[in-house]
Amino acid sequence: MKKRTFPLTFAYLLLAIFLFQDLQAQTSFTDSLERALKSAKGEDRVAILLQLSKSAADKSEALQWARQAVELSQSDKNKALSLNQVAWGLKNRFEFDSATSYARQALTHAEGLDDALVTSDIYNTFGSIFNNRNQFDSAIYYNELALAKRVEANDLPSQAVSMNNLSIIYQRTADYARAAQLIDRSIKIYEELGMERSMADSYLNKGNLLTNKGDLDSAYLSFQSSLKAYEKLGLNVMMTYALINMATVAVELDNWDDAEAGYRQSLNILLKTDPNPQLLAFAYNGVGVVHEKVYTDADSALHYYSLGADNARQAQSNYLLSISHNNLGSIYADKGDYHKAIEYLESARELKTAMGERSGLSAVYVGLGEAYQSMGNRAKAEENLLSGLKLAEEINELGDRERAYGALYEFYKSGNQYKAALNYLEKMNIAKDSLLNREHLATVADLNIGYETEKKEQQIALQNARLMQQDVELQRNQIVIVSLIIMAVLLVVIVLLVRNRSQKEKALLEQETKLKLREAEINAVIASQEKERNRFARDLHDGFGQLISVLKLNLSQLNETSAKEAEKRYEVFKNGESVINEMYAELRNICFDLMPQTLVKRGLMPALKEFGSRLNQTDQVNCEVLVFANNERLNELVEISLFRITQEWVNNILKYAQADHITIQLIHQDGEVTLTVEDNGNGFDPQIFYRGSGNGWKNIQTRLNQIKGEFDIDSRPGVRGTMMTVVVETRKKHSDIPTSTEKQLTS
Repeated sequence: MKKRTFPLTFAYLLLAIFLFQDLQAQTSFTDSLERALKSAKGEDRVAILLQLSKSAADKSEALQWARQAVELSQSDKNKALSLNQVAWGLKNRFEFDSATSYARQALTHAEGLDDALVTSDIYNTFGSIFNNRNQFDSAIYYNELALAKRVEANDLPSQAVSMNNLSIIYQRTADYARAAQLIDRSIKIYEELGMERSMADSYLNKGNLLTNKGDLDSAYLSFQSSLKAYEKLGLNVMMTYALINMATVAVELDNWDDAEAGYRQSLNILLKTDPNPQLLAFAYNGVGVVHEKVYTDADSALHYYSLGADNARQAQSNYLLSISHNNLGSIYADKGDYHKAIEYLESARELKTAMGERSGLSAVYVGLGEAYQSMGNRAKAEENLLSGLKLAEEINELGDRERAYGALYEFYKSGNQYKAALNYLEKMNIAKDSLLNREHLATVADLNIGYETEKKEQQIALQNARLMQQDVELQRNQIVIVSLIIMAVLLVVIVLLVRNRSQKEKALLEQETKLKLREAEINAVIASQEKERNRFARDLHDGFGQLISVLKLNLSQLNETSAKEAEKRYEVFKNGESVINEMYAELRNICFDLMPQTLVKRGLMPALKEFGSRLNQTDQVNCEVLVFANNERLNELVEISLFRITQEWVNNILKYAQADHITIQLIHQDGEVTLTVEDNGNGFDPQIFYRGSGNGWKNIQTRLNQIKGEFDIDSRPGVRGTMMTVVVETRKKHSDIPTSTEKQLTS
């Protein structure tokens, strides 16, 4: 029985490039999205959740983000986008029935919208689902709908994606002319837009198309270009697509070393990063072919083909399963187990026929014919061999035709039907000659290129020899002078470098000393101020406050005396109590401004709430204080600094912003404290604040430097609303930030 050729049609492999998301998002981008999600509110969170779902590397995590988006969605557009993202996530997990259900729900919400791109994305999801299920007519229908909507929206990048999707499906149905037309149009769009990643994907698809058309050299170069681009972009999983395709072409070119290296490298990447069952199925089948062809180790080949079949079933891919069963059938035929061979080959035929997969089907029929012939069932053998030939001639696959002619020649010769055998022998030789002619033309072209290259190299070498002969004497005369000049220049450069380095080190040392002294002075001044405020507030509160309380108690006793002179006593009582109440209220305000006892005794969170309450009592502004943190106390200096920064910023709002609402928010989680103060007043240019000559920014900047905090202002002139944000890291418990006690000792 003749050996079969490993199937070359890898359209399904390329499908993942366009119909599966690339989930290797950068960590910094994901962190930024999660940080934005914390501050977003309402339906503003939906867009962030959808971005998190699309950039998540883990399929379960991606699905979780998408489901959260569905729960928060209120508008039809957000519902359509969120439900479609859930469908996409389920499709990536091969849960096709559930994916179809969610896509239908998404389409229901999109029907009332005048948004072509939203509808096109849903059609694209339908197309991907049906293509994964090998229902090509439905896949083409929905991808054509998606393309029409994207043309309507005049969105060129998404149009190119749809063209690539359709190109892949048409390749699988052996409509190579239509596939080539679509892929060329998409490549033109990507070239005009300068989209490097998409160009790599398109050339990978183009290489697959060239492979199916038999232009193996061009296909190999196209795959190689994609591999280099993916490696440059750091897309390891995408590299496996190019490696597997290059290895498959290497098989057809009998370059077995490159073939084995490509398959095994792709396996290493997949098993370490993303064990995608589809890609693993291709890679295991490829390694099996190497063991069968190169090492003639049928048992090892059988092992790898079985692994390919297992992964194909896990991926729910009938196409991949048909390849694995075709390979298993052929290896069992080689081992002489024709019953198992026919079982697997019949399965491959049924799978390909049900899918409408014509590429590779001719080889399956021929394999069945050879197996039935070996078992002595000539009727079945002839039926399958003729079916295989008919299919090869219909799709004009030269390699499959040559094999079918050869199998029929052997079949009729073994049955003493010499006339028919001679007919197919002649056809086989013609087909073989056509293949040889192609190879011969390629060889001649290579020889011509080599000849022209060699001739040009000889001319260049002759010219170089003449030039070298003319220059040799000049070099002898100049070498001494040049050496002396170089030595002199080097000596001067060394002296200048040493001198310059010494000066820079001295200047740097002086600058560092000045900075340390300046920082020590600032820290000492601020620490002293806080210490005096603390002491003064404690004295006022514990001393003067207690005296006023006693006086108030004595005066209140006047009300308990006899009725004599009642009116006079009552008048004294009322006047005294009123004055004392005013004095006590003023005293509490002074204490709070100097150093709130709530801040000292209970911490930053209660102090901010008390501060907001006092603002509300003025009836000048409505202040809302939101705290998202546990009761854990922060570093003393951090608490004082954040409170003073809040006071300073609120004073600026009251003076300049003409705001009637202020929101103070404090979040303490994951080793980070975030303070935001937001108002609805007049906006301004933040650079005016930064460049201002007043003490406000200087005071804030000094405190930020002490606690190593990050500061940001979000405001624009002519737009109402301003937000100030301070972020302080607390993971290290501020070991690098001195406490107030430490600063007092330093000063």
